[in-house]
Amino acid sequence: MAGIVGARPTVDIDLAGVAPGVTLRSYRVFPHNGGDATNYDIMNAIDRAVQDGCNIINLSLGGGEEDEAIRAAIGSALDSGVLVIAAAGNDGRKPVSYPAALPFCIAVTAMGWTNSFPAASSEAGDVARPYGGGNTFVGAFSNFGPQIDLTGPGVGVVSTLPGGTFGAMSGTSMASPALAGYAAYLLGQDATILGLNGAEKSTALRDKLFGSATPLGFGRDFEGFGLPG
Repeated sequence: MAGIVGARPTVDIDLAGVAPGVTLRSYRVFPHNGGDATNYDIMNAIDRAVQDGCNIINLSLGGGEEDEAIRAAIGSALDSGVLVIAAAGNDGRKPVSYPAALPFCIAVTAMGWTNSFPAASSEAGDVARPYGGGNTFVGAFSNFGPQIDLTGPGVGVVSTLPGGTFGAMSGTSMASPALAGYAAYLLGQDATILGLNGAEKSTALRDKLFGSATPLGFGRDFEGFGLPG
């Protein structure tokens, strides 16, 4: 996720994220020994990100029932000027997962290009309807629904991996940080939005991100306003 947002090219790995100049903060919500994150941990991570002065929060996680504490934390983040972007989930065309399904979040599906990976690769199994212009499709694993706001690259995304290597992964958890990185890029280019405070700031950045999107032809429940960029 971090590499997708802000990887910086090195002598050994010539790979750049969407916004390689950003400052990244990572907040652990999953236990070191495995297992699921608790709503309490997620809420605390969101609150801490706001306290630390983050402008954008990426939530590459989801599942379970709606939680009022997380809803309140995300609402408070937006009121503090922090945009929250979340993965729609990878349950194979099921309804959008929480917290992405919350109206406060920007919910993101995963799309891909049929000519962006080898025909014999595992990513070929992710190709499914609906299809759009320019050899695009929505990943077979991606959830969808009326809560969707945008779509992002999420099939065969090449990024950094632990240990100083890189590889390809697929999921709405890849699409969400790709759009978080692009939102950071837009914010860095707009001094007016940077100078705003509170909900006015997060709303202005959200509107700019939505305004940058181009529909691909998937339909609103699969792409929202489309693919930013």
